[in-house]
Amino acid sequence: MMKKHLLSFVTDEDGDQLFMHADLAGVEFFMEELNRIKEKLKANECPHSHLFTEDWGGEELSNSKLSGQEGEVNQIHHVKIYGWNEVWCKKHKLERV
Repeated sequence: MMKKHLLSFVTDEDGDQLFMHADLAGVEFFMEELNRIKEKLKANECPHSHLFTEDWGGEELSNSKLSGQEGEVNQIHHVKIYGWNEVWCKKHKLERV
């Protein structure tokens, strides 16, 4: 079983804005997940990761959002994180800023 943490992603009504809510344990979990992806990218791999709420069969994301918070209305139940190396960025025409 995973250590209890708060890690929640919510969008505004239009889906144009993403809000992340996390406590210290949630930030640590998210950073560990990103570090796993980073290490695979260093090995020139193209990793990905799935984070789910309990409603969607996981335990990585909290199934909560701010109550009474205007603008944050859509709970995100699945976050998929992709890591792209140079070759695959070009192949999929992904632009860097």
